[in-house]
Amino acid sequence: MSRFIRLSIWLGILGALLALGLYLGDRVKADPGYVLFAYGGYTIEMSLWAFVICFLAITVVLWVLFGLGGALGRLPLNLLRSWGRMRHRKADSRLVEGALWLRRDEPARALSVLKKDASSESLPALHWLLASEAARRLEQLDESERYLESAERLMASIPKAIEHDSMPREFKPLLKSLKKQWREDWALGLETVGDDDPLSRLASLNSLAKAQAESVALEVVQARLALASGLEAEARHHVDRANQLDPSNPLVLLLRVESETGRTAALEDLRHRLLQDLA
Repeated sequence: MSRFIRLSIWLGILGALLALGLYLGDRVKADPGYVLFAYGGYTIEMSLWAFVICFLAITVVLWVLFGLGGALGRLPLNLLRSWGRMRHRKADSRLVEGALWLRRDEPARALSVLKKDASSESLPALHWLLASEAARRLEQLDESERYLESAERLMASIPKAIEHDSMPREFKPLLKSLKKQWREDWALGLETVGDDDPLSRLASLNSLAKAQAESVALEVVQARLALASGLEAEARHHVDRANQLDPSNPLVLLLRVESETGRTAALEDLRHRLLQDLA
């Protein structure tokens, strides 16, 4: 629509409103009408147009008040949610800090961080797995066993990942399928299906990565393939990118810990169980 046509439409609307105003003004002068309210010995009388103006003004005031009241009513819930997100971020940072101390072979510092309550973390099972490993390195075997039992109880509550019946079982067919129609849950299979080596898989994902630049799953897969190929700088790039996209994602948090501590059978088991969320 051209600028001239839009201007003509607006001028037409303004002209119609002006004509309506003039007509209603004449009608008000000729016959203002009246509204009468009577109750008991009290009466209130006003012109019809004064009543209309008062009614509209009261309606606007009530709308503003109820809108403000709704916002104030939601304020405690919003504050509670913000506080909960802050607790999660702080707790998840503590988890990664503990993993970092383990990587530096300082289990005492790791355990002092990981002894704190894990209930507010995204992955409490991972917290206790790391605490168990730190206690084992300090030869605190009873404490290590207790932490491991806590982790196993939490992991038992996570359903094992289900298989996708229609997902291709070889790397190249899966890659081809994802290029035609993207599925975030299938993307995680790019790491494991078939028998292609990690380095060749990683190289094959370049074009797909450009098309799916906002995919958390693809960043996680590329990071793990880079770690398996010994490409630490590239792995760190993908870890950081995944963390930027969705820092609260449990798979991203697990990836951050894996990048600091290395893979273990317990971490792999936990990861496979977490895939149920995407399945």
